[in-house]
Amino acid sequence: MSNNNTRILFFIGSLRGGGKERRLLELLSYLKKKGCFDMMVVVTRDEVHYVDFFKLNIPYTVIKREKTGSNIDVFYEFYKICKAFQPHVVHTWGRMQSFYTLPAVITQKIPVINSQITGAPTNSSKWSVYNLIDYLNFRFSKVILSNSKAGLDAYNPPIDKCKVIYNGMSMSRFCNLPDAEVVKGKYGITTPYVVVMAATFSHYKNYDLFYKIADFVTGLRDDVTFIGVGGYEDATLYNRMKELSSKHTRISFPGRINDVEALVNACTIGVLFSTNGEGISNAILEYMALAKPVIASAPGGTKEIVHHHENGYLVTNESEEEIAYLILDLIDDKEKRESFGRVSRRIIEDSFSIEKMGQAFEQVYESVLTNEMKVKVKSGAIATLS
Repeated sequence: MSNNNTRILFFIGSLRGGGKERRLLELLSYLKKKGCFDMMVVVTRDEVHYVDFFKLNIPYTVIKREKTGSNIDVFYEFYKICKAFQPHVVHTWGRMQSFYTLPAVITQKIPVINSQITGAPTNSSKWSVYNLIDYLNFRFSKVILSNSKAGLDAYNPPIDKCKVIYNGMSMSRFCNLPDAEVVKGKYGITTPYVVVMAATFSHYKNYDLFYKIADFVTGLRDDVTFIGVGGYEDATLYNRMKELSSKHTRISFPGRINDVEALVNACTIGVLFSTNGEGISNAILEYMALAKPVIASAPGGTKEIVHHHENGYLVTNESEEEIAYLILDLIDDKEKRESFGRVSRRIIEDSFSIEKMGQAFEQVYESVLTNEMKVKVKSGAIATLS
């Protein structure tokens, strides 16, 4: 480590496939290229789906967290890591990860940048243990970051600590992709039109609605395929979707895949149906970066990137038949479909570049460390030159 570099300790649940995990990887890649940061990543689950992480040669430590129990050991192990690494900043990427830092950051006086807000739930309980944890996390965080304005509205943290930093997309991910027909062949797709939903199989994503729409559309015509891709922790929902789709040749659920960009590029329309509010969905950003029109659930931060009738459609209480006809409208209107796609791509290029995101995080780090230095000088903890 360089004595002149800023040391940042990142704490996240895992590096499995997911939106915040992808966002952290993009940030790590950006900071690594700057050459003025020494970084370490701590996780509570030893899962790395993004193999590019290992190319960064950033130290990586696992503190095992059990699914049940108090997990007191996590607090202590993180404390020891902080003592050894001596970070200038701890940057957390999850509710429980933020909570586990508290003994270390309070006693060692390390500023916390909190990026736990990645969604915008519309039906969360006001009185819960999680709300108490959030209160403590926000109380001891120097800065609270969200990737959407809707996320701040949903969690209502102290406004004077808050900042929105939108996701950044590395556009190189979307270059030199395999031929679309080759990719379609890989996934057994024989139709000219394909509708994709890239999302984790969980109770937060409305795969039931996706399946009903797919069943309706494929019953009307034989030139459209629906494909849902994503990982899962509990296989119950995934297995149910697999069982339902086993009766259909044009509804497919391959599960987690490693070539999402290539598949989306080969598709016609990207959709995302949620049971609760999204923050800024990486899946939607990927659709847009590949110039696809988007149909998505309106609650949460999605309306900050999907503009109704400009680059897609926002849906709220529409029936599966009504949404199906929105899909068919785009399939049958090539001019509109391509126009929506161009707007999608332009929004990404204008507002969601990796450079804009990286610079925004750098400014936060600099601001926090500058303020910390001022406090130490003022308190006499650091001698000043006369």
